[in-house]
Amino acid sequence: MTLLTTLLAAIGAGLILSALTFVTLLIGVLITSMVALFAGPLVDRLLGEEPTRSGG
Repeated sequence: MTLLTTLLAAIGAGLILSALTFVTLLIGVLITSMVALFAGPLVDRLLGEEPTRSGG
């Protein structure tokens, strides 16, 4: 019986650690995509073509 409880505890701990890893990666991807979406117009303005100075 002790072996079974130890095995189930090890499986439960592994599942909890994998769930924490998954949530951490999910939050990281979410924050990175939010930064990329909000910074897009700023990058477009900075890297866009400069207006010509010849007047035409």
